Amino acid sequence: MLRLIETFKVVYEEMNFTLAAEKLFIAQPTVSMHIQKLEEELSTTLFIRDGRKKVIPTQSADILYIQGKAMLTLWQETHEKIQQVHGQIRHTCKIGASNTIAVYVLPLILKELKQDFPMIDFEIYMSNSDEVLKNVRNMKWDFGLIETTLNSGELERIQVLQDELVLAGKTEEDFWLLRESGSGTQHYTHDYLMEFNLLTPKKMLVESNEMIVKLLEKGIGKSIISKRAVGNIPYQSLPSHYQRSFYLIRKKDEIEWQRAVSNQFITRLKELKID
Repeated sequence: MLRLIETFKVVYEEMNFTLAAEKLFIAQPTVSMHIQKLEEELSTTLFIRDGRKKVIPTQSADILYIQGKAMLTLWQETHEKIQQVHGQIRHTCKIGASNTIAVYVLPLILKELKQDFPMIDFEIYMSNSDEVLKNVRNMKWDFGLIETTLNSGELERIQVLQDELVLAGKTEEDFWLLRESGSGTQHYTHDYLMEFNLLTPKKMLVESNEMIVKLLEKGIGKSIISKRAVGNIPYQSLPSHYQRSFYLIRKKDEIEWQRAVSNQFITRLKELKID
């Protein structure tokens, strides 16, 4: 039954049988069979097929998703406690980090954290702050590190570092390099443009801080980025309200090993002294 619920959980999150099959490394007919067995067991319909590849969850599916996640978590905890009776076990800790943190902060602490937790295998995923929040909330990742004050009632948010934003590039440039909506710097750039009445700037949307930095190094455009990223690029300091915080977000009901790892992340990040 747990295997069926795991399949259901992935279908619910992907809203697509084909994508769920790819993620689970099983055939699509197997996914369909698992969902059919669950529907027969529960005497209900879980998904409505809309004629395309996408499926729409029913009210029954919404209920099963919440309860099913809790069942899978409880089973995982039970399995781990039994294994612990016979010795140490390995865990995989999945961490989501927004762009600046992933590139310029995490490399400074991961070596020490591997030493702190030799039985933990870390997986690091880089995405914008909106995506990090969503994946932690949906329990795809164990915890996340973001650059905005985004929050959810289901999650705990802890401030861990301060970050200074600067205006990088040639001041005479009238061409702006902007991050996508949902990134940590996007709303600061929007505020700057509004503050200085720059309502229709020439712009290019770039979904990577590293690409923005490379363009700035070539003398192309200007952008609001973290001071940590500027290197030899000319920049101007900004008013104090363009200083932002980095946050760790985590589930309020973390299991024991997750809480130990996230607590140590908080400690290591707060100990950092970065110019």
